[in-house]
Amino acid sequence: MDQQIDQVSQWLESQKGNVLFIKKEELETGKDEVMNTDNVRFTLDSVDVKNNKASIDDYIPSKEIILHGSGTVQTDDGPTDLPSDVYEIPLGGEIKTEKDSNGVKVETEDVIYTIFAQSR
Repeated sequence: MDQQIDQVSQWLESQKGNVLFIKKEELETGKDEVMNTDNVRFTLDSVDVKNNKASIDDYIPSKEIILHGSGTVQTDDGPTDLPSDVYEIPLGGEIKTEKDSNGVKVETEDVIYTIFAQSR
């Protein structure tokens, strides 16, 4: 898992200063069906990978990729500012990652994140 996280964080580090588009698809528990989708536009300042202490109930993920910057989430009423200057990608359980020239995809048991940078 660490090598996959390293690849994702390296790609994200290479995108500092750029605008990222993040599509977050929440999956229905126990199914591959998407129940909610968020579309985020995020200007990336820096990236951290945080290791958390193990929790008994898995409420806190073992690792997180934390994006620092500012952004908006698309709502029915138009773009709305994110509540803080961070965007967290929790990495608990099994994860799969894919990287190509356009971006990265991170799949956890509950969520699929597709992240790509605005063309320069």
